[in-house]
Amino acid sequence: MPLSPVIWLLLDSRSFGGIETHVLELAKGLVAHNYQVTVVFSTEYTPAAPLVAALQGEEIQTMTLSREYGNVSTMFRLREAIAASKQQDRIPSVIHAHGYKANLMLRFTRLIGGTDSIRLVSSFHAGETPTGRVRIYDAIDRFSAFLSEQRVCVSRAIQSKVPYSSVLVKNFVPRAELVSVSERNVAFVGRLSEEKGPDTFVKIAQHFPERQFHIYGSGPLESSLQQQAGDNIQFHGHQNNMNNVWSNVDLLLITSRYEGLPMAALEAMSRGIPVISFELGELPNVIDSGSNGWIASDPQEMVSILNEWFTLSDSKRAQIKYQAQQTIELNYSTEVVIPTMLDIYGITG
Repeated sequence: MPLSPVIWLLLDSRSFGGIETHVLELAKGLVAHNYQVTVVFSTEYTPAAPLVAALQGEEIQTMTLSREYGNVSTMFRLREAIAASKQQDRIPSVIHAHGYKANLMLRFTRLIGGTDSIRLVSSFHAGETPTGRVRIYDAIDRFSAFLSEQRVCVSRAIQSKVPYSSVLVKNFVPRAELVSVSERNVAFVGRLSEEKGPDTFVKIAQHFPERQFHIYGSGPLESSLQQQAGDNIQFHGHQNNMNNVWSNVDLLLITSRYEGLPMAALEAMSRGIPVISFELGELPNVIDSGSNGWIASDPQEMVSILNEWFTLSDSKRAQIKYQAQQTIELNYSTEVVIPTMLDIYGITG
């Protein structure tokens, strides 16, 4: 029986965010479909990227280019890894890069002749327009995207910024058990940085001094937010494993200034945790206000919806929770999205 195709998922990873969650679930889904997967890290960091341990826990193979091919210049390491895979008869059929650093490394490797017969796929995850030097890299990433055979975007807003044809592929999460909590705790989950809007979350919490609000995450705004926060806000810091956290959350607020399709929203809804979000990226296509969550036009409306949430009957809350979970299972689960990815890879059947 012939071996299944080998797929490499390439990224640069230091922390654990939306891209890492996406890659982890993609790798797990591909393995579940009996494909050989290696997650390739461009650089080794100290401490190690949390994704490394998560993949090891799932027994998914990893490779770190800076460690295994550190004797050559950074941009030539992927070519060396591909050459070594040929000698081992494990050459990848597909290399799927995530994020601008991985995308640029992948395309450079194509230009120097190291990717013959390999299908190159690039994913675009970032909805925001970066600043400083990263803005230049981001522009190069988008305008060189023609060097990849397929381009994948996780939202229409991101897709509009890529000047070449691309495929819209939803972020996705595995099916999860329905969580049941009754304290009506409200949570923020994400990096404490400007684009995620944790300051808006703190201001909204100030309208409800008798209710409990929770912040899961860390980042550059953490200190200033702690100074602004009232006694009803608890800071829990960075979380390596959100699976242990969701069981304490009744409702998730997405207060970002821009998003594509945030993984936190999908992870919450997959567990029956409704989301109140601003009108961001793909979320209006996921959330049907009043049915499986709510879309708010501004912070004032978010406060009004929260007032409504706190007064809902248990039966109405249970109905919304069920609809939230069903939305993910039918449209944004691993089982739904992986066949689409296999089509993009050109290795179905």
